[in-house]
Amino acid sequence: MKVLGIIALSCLLVPLAPVETRPGDDGFVVRSVVQPAAGGVALHWAVVGAHRRLEQPACRGLFTEFSDSSGRTLQENLDTLGETGSTHLAQILFADGSGRRRCKGDEAFAFTTPGSRVVYVCGRAFKDLAARSPVKAQAIVIHEALHTLGLGENPPSSAEITARVVARCR
Repeated sequence: MKVLGIIALSCLLVPLAPVETRPGDDGFVVRSVVQPAAGGVALHWAVVGAHRRLEQPACRGLFTEFSDSSGRTLQENLDTLGETGSTHLAQILFADGSGRRRCKGDEAFAFTTPGSRVVYVCGRAFKDLAARSPVKAQAIVIHEALHTLGLGENPPSSAEITARVVARCR
């Protein structure tokens, strides 16, 4: 009976294992447990695009523009971690947030808590956004990456953060 319980538990945990994919020769890995039907493919390509954008000097400047609640720039937080913006992106786990309250409205595409390395993706909304505007979907990924480094909101507003990402990461 104990063995059956362990087998049942392990079967439940298998779908939670990160799906890692390598998009290119640079070794960048997208860490995601978002299934294809919940926007996983759109998310994958948005993260790959965001990674490429974060390799650009102008886009990397975002990390000196924003600070966490203690006043440290996000670049200082990256330096403490020994990461760059693009390598930090590979440390974030993207999870399906479709069933969470914050995804119920029409305006949320993804969300996280400042300092968390888990970003929840609002599957259908994110997938629709990525189909309409891949650049905006990539900006949302970068926006959420800023939050994982400690950036809060209000101020700056969510719209202001995304606008600054789009402006710097063209």
